[in-house]
Amino acid sequence: MAKISQIRRCYSCGAVLQSEDPTKEGYVKKETLENASQNFLFCDHCFELERYRNKSNEPEVSEDYLKFVMDAKRKNALLVYVVNLFSFEASFSLQINAIIQGMDILVVGNKFDLLPPTCTEEDTKEYVAHRFRASGIKLTKDDVVLATATTDENAKHILSRIYELRNGRDVYVVGASMSGKTTLVQSFLRVYSNMSKGTISTHLYPKTKLSVMEIPLSRTTSLYDAPGLSINNSILYNLDKATLKQIYLTKAVEAKKVSLEEGQVLCFGGIGYIQLLKGKKTEFKCYFHDHVELKKITGQHVDEKFIQSVLRKRLVPSLPRIHSGHDLDVFEITITESNYRDIGVQGLGWINFKAANQTFRICIPKGVAIYSSRPKVLTK
Repeated sequence: MAKISQIRRCYSCGAVLQSEDPTKEGYVKKETLENASQNFLFCDHCFELERYRNKSNEPEVSEDYLKFVMDAKRKNALLVYVVNLFSFEASFSLQINAIIQGMDILVVGNKFDLLPPTCTEEDTKEYVAHRFRASGIKLTKDDVVLATATTDENAKHILSRIYELRNGRDVYVVGASMSGKTTLVQSFLRVYSNMSKGTISTHLYPKTKLSVMEIPLSRTTSLYDAPGLSINNSILYNLDKATLKQIYLTKAVEAKKVSLEEGQVLCFGGIGYIQLLKGKKTEFKCYFHDHVELKKITGQHVDEKFIQSVLRKRLVPSLPRIHSGHDLDVFEITITESNYRDIGVQGLGWINFKAANQTFRICIPKGVAIYSSRPKVLTK
């Protein structure tokens, strides 16, 4: 007589579940395996990754891009790092950060015009420098210049800072896609004077497949502009063209006030939501595009209510890629401080609130990054 038993696999990675060796794939605690009534289970590793991640998602970086940055480090070049001030907090790559340690860096905070008018230049420079320091790059606000990439005077000022800092060295320009880096470089070209005999060219950077623009600064040095870094951890990367056009910010963002009580959910359109799991009633200042509908969900089974609202397109915009809870990453953030904080979704916007020992749950499309930081817009 033969006895046939079905072997369970991890619902996420597909590994055969086992309780013998925690160092091998598919490990799950014995009591979990024995007492589980459902047919699908996560191994311990996937449970941490898929359900309650401790870290947000990083953008992907190609080997060619790493070679480009390593070459800048080897040549002791000046690195010009362009960021989109509206959403750059989760755009850092640990690999790139490790390479550029100790380099001379000029940060260009682009799209300053997208921030609320209450943001001062000095406060914004300090915020940007703080975010770089939090990512392991030692900078001060004096290493930051702000830009709108719309005026020649603006470009002249940044170009002047580059010439001031480069000390006869090459200049390498990096920045994420949609940071406005290309527009900024075009602005440079309008005010740039070619004092060398070289010509501006676009070519494959040596030993890579990167198409790089080379702008001669002298007979022996150049400014190299690489393509934008990946934003695959940004919601902007995960939108169809129509939705992207609908929520891509082109004017200064304005705050909308919404308050949440314990258990309630605030939806960012049909893109994701934040839930106040624990804590007293909290008022949010929400900084999103006007087309992102902010709607509260109350009562039980809020996860199901959100998914059904997305499927029935009751939330604007609603992402076609969201069909069930399996399409969402889940994060929990506990704030133990008593000052103001921001929680943001890369590429979408952020909320500001007075922290008071709250616990939040955030659900967003898989692969999209979140962050928590000191306030971008200071409360006066």
